[in-house]
Amino acid sequence: MNTPPDTDATSAPASADPGGGATIVAEASDIAEAHIWVDALRDEDIEAAFVERGPGSAFGGATLFGSSYAVLVPRSRIGEARSVIADLGGGSALVAYRTADEERRSSRRAFLTVAGPIALVAIIAVVMRFVFG
Repeated sequence: MNTPPDTDATSAPASADPGGGATIVAEASDIAEAHIWVDALRDEDIEAAFVERGPGSAFGGATLFGSSYAVLVPRSRIGEARSVIADLGGGSALVAYRTADEERRSSRRAFLTVAGPIALVAIIAVVMRFVFG
């Protein structure tokens, strides 16, 4: 691996700030593939990192069935990063890209899908309490 000694290949990009500067560009099926993609992205001067996803990350990084490795890049460089990974034959591993507005709408929709029925049940319970005493 071509990682400088003072950096960790799995550390998040500097732009992985709480404001959402980093985004997942692809899901590698194994750690070797993730390293190849991250190295290729860095060779193109695209800040990149990967994190393990799945049950293995809870067990100290043990490789378990169903584990995958999310490759992170700055949101501003996602188009270039997708091209680099696709050129390496990873087109099928690319994650569908959504803008920040689309992500907010999706989160809001998911919240309303869960909270709406709960609120409706609570309202019905209150009405029934007043009607039937």
